[in-house]
Amino acid sequence: MRSKNTNVLQAVVLVAGILYMVAGLLFFISPTTFAGMFGIPIQDDWFHQIKSDSFLAPLFFLARSFSAMLLCAGASMVLPLFDPLRYRGLMYYTGVLYPFMSGSVLLYGGIRYEHVVLLVFGGIMILIASGFIFGLAITRKKAQSGEE
Repeated sequence: MRSKNTNVLQAVVLVAGILYMVAGLLFFISPTTFAGMFGIPIQDDWFHQIKSDSFLAPLFFLARSFSAMLLCAGASMVLPLFDPLRYRGLMYYTGVLYPFMSGSVLLYGGIRYEHVVLLVFGGIMILIASGFIFGLAITRKKAQSGEE
C-alpha cells in the first residue's frame, strides 16, 4: 500500500505529465491554434514569411521539435506512477530541473518585454517545479529506506 505522501507526489507527476503532453501536442500539431488560445494575433501568411526568413525558419522548426520533445517527456511521466522509487531521477530532471530553468527564462522574458503569455507560462512552470520539490521532499525519507 502506498503512503499519502507518495500519492501526493504521484498526483503532481500526473498533472505535470498531462500539461506537458497537451502543450507539446498542441504546438506540434498546430502552432496557430496554440497561439490563438492565448490571444496572440497571427497574420494569414505567417508561415510563408517564416519559411523565407533565414533566422525565423530554423527557430520555428527548432521550437516545433522541442514541442515534440515536451510531448515525449510528458508521456514518460507515466513511468513514476508505476514505480516512484525507481524513477526518482526522472522526476528530478523533468519535474524540477526542466520546469525551473524554462520557467525562469519565460518569467525573465515576460518581465523584461512585458509579455503576459510568457509570465503565465513561466508561472505555471515554476509551480510545477515547486510541486515536484514538495513531493520529492515529503517522500525523501521513505525513498532513502527503499520504501514507497
